[in-house]
Parts: sequence; structure tokens; C-alpha cells
Amino acid sequence: MNVKPIFSSSKWLALAVVTVGMTLGCGGANGPRLGTVSGTVTLNGKPLADATVNFYHENDRPSHGKTDASGRYELEFTNTRKGAIVGENVVRITVATTEGEGVKPKREILQARYNTDSELRFDVESGDNTANFDLKHSGGGAGG
Repeated sequence: MNVKPIFSSSKWLALAVVTVGMTLGCGGANGPRLGTVSGTVTLNGKPLADATVNFYHENDRPSHGKTDASGRYELEFTNTRKGAIVGENVVRITVATTEGEGVKPKREILQARYNTDSELRFDVESGDNTANFDLKHSGGGAGG
């Protein structure tokens, strides 16, 4: 009786390559190198509560945090990992919310240079990082 294997060695190799590629492409068990990031966001020197802080590193997933009543935030990369990817990150800060988030929609009060056209950058290093942002509102509305 001639028994034929279900998978040939080349199919096992292809399966292994795909599995390893998916694992590494998603950051593997450890994922990219992160540094913990926390800080305070103020607007004209006063704590900015309920702002969303996002750090974007090149084409990778962003890290995010939400400010409390004191303007303090701490970034999360995933539900199980805190921090942001090591290296230069574009920082976007917004107070706007949209329908579907379970809260009343909120209009953006920050200028585009802090979010959609952000001029904010932060270089995350390994270990602990403090990233404070003192935003200035010059009365021109969200676009100015």
C-alpha cells in the first residue's frame, strides 16, 4: 500500500514561511520596540481634559491616550502594551468626537497645526519618556 502524505515538504515550508511572515509582520510576540510615554497637555497654560493624543511612527500603527481632568495622559500601543514606537513620531491632539463613540459629538477647538496638519513631533526613546504639550489657541478657530 502506497501512503501519500497530506502535505509535501515544500507545502510545509511554504506554511512555515507564511506563519513566520505573519508573526513578524504583526510585530511578533513582542512587537516593535516601545518606550513608555506619558505627559500633560495644556491649552494656554490650563489642563486640556478629554483630549485624544496620538503618536504616529512612519507607517506603523499609532499609539493613543486620553487626557484626564488634569490634562495627564499615558499612551497605549495595544490593549496589552503601553507606550509608543521608539523613534520620531508625529503627534496629533484633538478634542473632536464623532457620532458612534457613545458620546455627544464635539467640535474641534484646536488648530489644525496640532492635529490634521500637525507640526508636533516627539522622539521616543527606550525607557520612560515625558512628552508635555502646551498648545496655544490664538482665537482663529480650528483652522487657524
